[in-house]
Amino acid sequence: MRVRYWRLNLDELRKGTYPIDNANHWEIKCLQGEHEHFGVFWYRYGTPYDKEPVNGICFYFNEIPYDKVQDIANFLHSKYGGKILFRQTRGFLQGSKEFADKESISQLAEELSARYNAPIEMTIEFEKIDKEQQDKLITLPVGKALPITGPD
Repeated sequence: MRVRYWRLNLDELRKGTYPIDNANHWEIKCLQGEHEHFGVFWYRYGTPYDKEPVNGICFYFNEIPYDKVQDIANFLHSKYGGKILFRQTRGFLQGSKEFADKESISQLAEELSARYNAPIEMTIEFEKIDKEQQDKLITLPVGKALPITGPD
């Protein structure tokens, strides 16, 4: 089964434990205003770019000024490398460093929050995990868990 933990804050992620090998997606959403926001995310199997997936860290943006979008791309590139690509309202760091551990995710979230003066929310999703493993291995807040129906 798959399960998503959503709307996590820094403290919840830092105190929690989970099996890194079962993480298949994470996202850090940065709020900038009523409609303005951006998010940094990663998918284990790559993010669609046209018909082929791009592996690496990615980001999306909504009603964010172009200079800030460029700053986000440059900031992420300086930390994780990769080739910067853009497609509509998404940026890709093709071939960048990838990670799913709570220390790296929470550090990036804290840096984004401070750099862009943005409250953050985080999501992390796991795959190929049964209810027993979820109860034993994941210590993120139970009330923030959303089971996802369908195949792993």
